[in-house]
Amino acid sequence: MNPTQAPIWLLVATVSLAAASLVAGGSIAAAQPRAESTVAIPSPHYSGTIEGTFSGGPGRKAARRSTPSWLTVTHPIALADTTLPRLADFNPADRRQLALALKHKDISTRVACYAFLQVGTPYELGPLGEGAPPDTQPVLQFKTTDCTTINLVSAALAHADELGGEQRAIALANYRGGVISYATRFHFTTDRLDSSPYFRDITRRAGGNACRHQVVTLNRRADGSHWIPIDWTREREVFYVPRERGAEFEHWFHEHRIPPAMGIAFVKAAKLTEGLDVVHESMLWQGHTLLHASSLSGRVIMLPWRQFLEESGAQYDGFVLFEYR
Repeated sequence: MNPTQAPIWLLVATVSLAAASLVAGGSIAAAQPRAESTVAIPSPHYSGTIEGTFSGGPGRKAARRSTPSWLTVTHPIALADTTLPRLADFNPADRRQLALALKHKDISTRVACYAFLQVGTPYELGPLGEGAPPDTQPVLQFKTTDCTTINLVSAALAHADELGGEQRAIALANYRGGVISYATRFHFTTDRLDSSPYFRDITRRAGGNACRHQVVTLNRRADGSHWIPIDWTREREVFYVPRERGAEFEHWFHEHRIPPAMGIAFVKAAKLTEGLDVVHESMLWQGHTLLHASSLSGRVIMLPWRQFLEESGAQYDGFVLFEYR
């Protein structure tokens, strides 16, 4: 296609990110906020190229190239480069074109691509709602995010093309039976893993005998009150991998015990008796790189998993693991 004939897309960039540039502190590392002492990600696994056309985002410098294919990338982590357009910069036509480019990739790769495109997105607690009281936040938006929203948006967009639209996809990701209302929203992560068609709990399959477990009555505190003001509780046995086994996750990836893009939710044992299954969630890439919606940094960052375990991850007792499907 001649770029001058494309009314929607302008060719913007061709970026090659080699592992050496990441180790040396290339653009991915340089773009990270330092509030949580993020460092360059040593990634011997990545070697790829991103090529593309793009029409969104003020201030994005346009470049021209004869090849109009948006994405030819060996590893989705390349899309974490914040010199590239972010997901919030894309208009609906751009997202549709990206969905078509990713259509034949496996679900883990598709979800990871959308997740890494959110690196640098500003943090906002609870950015999604029903567009009506009691939560007037929009059903779907991309300008801000939090830990749960990264997973919801990434999984929904990975399925939007097959379902005929983003709104239908987010409804199935975030609401029981796809019915959008505050009462039918998945307010608890493990309930979502059991009920949404886009997620599956793999903690016991991956962790085996290393897992710990406890029965939790979701949404019921010890004093009988509710976390969420709806007439709903559920008894659920929560299995989790102890934090001391977290350093093995990269090895588990190479043993094919966990997928390349894996959802991970964070357990505080003291909260289980209070009716709260997990207190945080995120995505882990190949067992070694954490995508983290950080309230401290005020945006989505990337950092080595082992570093996270030694620093802010030390506050957690274990991890619920889940796959995208």
